Amino acid sequence: MERLKNAGELLAPLVFPPICVLCGDLSATESGPGSVGKTDSRSASFCRRCETSLVQSAPMMRSACVQCGWPLPETAAELSCPGCSRRKRAYAFRSVTAVYRYHDVVRQAIIAAKYPRNSAITRELAVRLAIRFREQVAANGEAHAVEATETKLSELTEPIVTHVPSPFWRQFRRGGVGTGALANRFAGEMNFRCGSVLKTTRSMKKQAWLDDEARRANVRDAFRVRTSWKERVRGRDFLLVDDVMTTGATADEISRVLLDAGAANVDCLVIARAIRDPH
Repeated sequence: MERLKNAGELLAPLVFPPICVLCGDLSATESGPGSVGKTDSRSASFCRRCETSLVQSAPMMRSACVQCGWPLPETAAELSCPGCSRRKRAYAFRSVTAVYRYHDVVRQAIIAAKYPRNSAITRELAVRLAIRFREQVAANGEAHAVEATETKLSELTEPIVTHVPSPFWRQFRRGGVGTGALANRFAGEMNFRCGSVLKTTRSMKKQAWLDDEARRANVRDAFRVRTSWKERVRGRDFLLVDDVMTTGATADEISRVLLDAGAANVDCLVIARAIRDPH
């Protein structure tokens, strides 16, 4: 079955013209010079125009602050992050890894990926997130995490991938859980286990409509660990996957919930980091 699938993927470009999964352009698709690694033959691709716009912010995110994901000049990578220094309380999560800055085509791709009909875009973003994560752990000298792409880690040492839960009405409107699909795709690329560990406890306003303080209040006590996961959370590392981080309020609240439930560490993985002034 796997051979037939691979053969089909190799023959598909000969039968169907390459189409950009984002804009629908019939021009040839290929990864641009600023792409994060190379996607494999299974991966959908963007046209050159979308690819160029998509990856233009990737270099700046490689020198971002590890704790909050805020981009820093390469020369200041070893210095303390001004944003983290100004925070009255440290984030509960251990680190943030972002692929891009939230802008233009990145925004379009993320919005499109929220809907099940755009699964090709979701998978493409998940592949790029996996590539960025491998780069990050390799840079940190954690070779065992990179090797997990080929050899599954033991159940006790393998991190668990989870995602930000969405209210039921939002899932119903979209026809699925956008971040859940992204997390599942990412976990598949990394050979990690993925689970819907959390659930919402009440309705929330959309974070994008709120200012910083209102965002924190909006998500406070809005999540809890599912009953079926309470015993399995203890002592485990978690990778919290989301599409965008702006203030970090949602990721911070979820991380505190997981840590209070006994999790060892929480690291955040996002497709894009929103950059706003002031930090």
